[in-house]
Amino acid sequence: MRKVKILTIVLAIVLVTLVAFGGVYIQTQNRMENKVKDYSLGRALEGARVAEIKVAQSDEDSGEQNTELLTEENYKIVKKTIENRLNKLNIEDYTISLNNQDGTIRVEFPEDENTDSYVYYLTVQAKVQIDEKAEESETDTNTENVATTELINDEMIKSAKYSYTQNANGQYQVYLELALTDEGQAKIQELSGTYAFLKSEIDEIESAEESNSETTENTESTNNTETTEGTNTENASTENQETQEQNKKIATLTIAGTEYSISKIDKNKITVLIGVESTNTTTVNNNIAVAAELEMLINAGKYPVEYELTANRYVYSSISTEQLLYFGIAVLAITVVILLVFSIKYRKIGILTSISYIGFISLFLLILRYANVTITIEGIGGIIIVMIINLAFIKTILTRMQKMKMLDEAINYTYKNVFSKLIPVIILVIVFCLSGWTNLSSFGMVMFWGLMLMAIYNILVTKTLLKLEEEK
Repeated sequence: MRKVKILTIVLAIVLVTLVAFGGVYIQTQNRMENKVKDYSLGRALEGARVAEIKVAQSDEDSGEQNTELLTEENYKIVKKTIENRLNKLNIEDYTISLNNQDGTIRVEFPEDENTDSYVYYLTVQAKVQIDEKAEESETDTNTENVATTELINDEMIKSAKYSYTQNANGQYQVYLELALTDEGQAKIQELSGTYAFLKSEIDEIESAEESNSETTENTESTNNTETTEGTNTENASTENQETQEQNKKIATLTIAGTEYSISKIDKNKITVLIGVESTNTTTVNNNIAVAAELEMLINAGKYPVEYELTANRYVYSSISTEQLLYFGIAVLAITVVILLVFSIKYRKIGILTSISYIGFISLFLLILRYANVTITIEGIGGIIIVMIINLAFIKTILTRMQKMKMLDEAINYTYKNVFSKLIPVIILVIVFCLSGWTNLSSFGMVMFWGLMLMAIYNILVTKTLLKLEEEK
């Protein structure tokens, strides 16, 4: 029974090792695909996407950029806004540089499935403004050519926050709340008597205008009726016209070039409707995604200068895949030699601890994949340090067992001796994990998972194997 248990553990270790180093291949659409997750590599190892943005030659709204805005201070504001956006997107491994003379900004990202989205967020505008609804002339139906009166500009918006509610019918409505500055609050109060901002007010005005239009058409079609009837109709039309003149003007809200409706205005807050009420999960999630994106863009800051993307290219890493492969083979070869020495020197218990060590490395590498740890050059250094510490750990166990001939005492001594010395290292590792610099964070996360796995694995696996051997 003892041998069966040992064999079972050994076979489980062999299976984990095959998965970690070989993968799990399943046929998918006439090809074999490895279902084991790939490593998340940093820019220095996998390559990077380099995007370059420059000051746009023309502005979307006015046609030409105001040359007075093309200042070093505004360039720095845009750079800071980009940094805020990337940080809110939880991108750590990036670099950004600014040419103070012409405002050119260069950003370098890690290459992954989200990189295209990151590039998009470099230039997308999130301008918030409320304008008077322009009336189309009979000769020009292109609303882009109609001049508008600006009521609330982007500088009057302080921040944004999205939320959603559910009604009694199970329908969800997504909102975006825009916090106003003091100037924005005063402006809204000043204009509230003249302009209709809320969707409910605008719907009433448009409904009344449509009704008046129908009345006018009916009046024109009965111009040849009796004089008395004509007089009554003319009076009714005049009254309708006076009523229409008393109506408020319509104000329209646009965010990032898209028009949205306002559901409520408090003293210092505008509540914007994002989409319509819905019970459809896909629709609701899409509306939430739109609201979250607008919140991020608005809160990240403003672009006083219009920018455009001028370069978007992939740059290969200076460290090739072959170099990484050769380095990995060299590390594994050295490790195998050390484990062979353990096996020869300590015989059966040396062989069992060596097998256990191989299982530890395999499981460790799988954890780094599925814990989404970004592997940088510093992270590779962390992997090697963890391997060395665990080698020293099992050597201490083997040495104490050879002297004391008692497993429990050897295990207890090793844990107490090794981890007491590692306390400063553990504190440093936690600090590195919390740092915002990807290289330090990578090293810290690798060490964190490695030390935690070492503490758990050696109790559950290494000790169990040696215990079964001791019981013979």
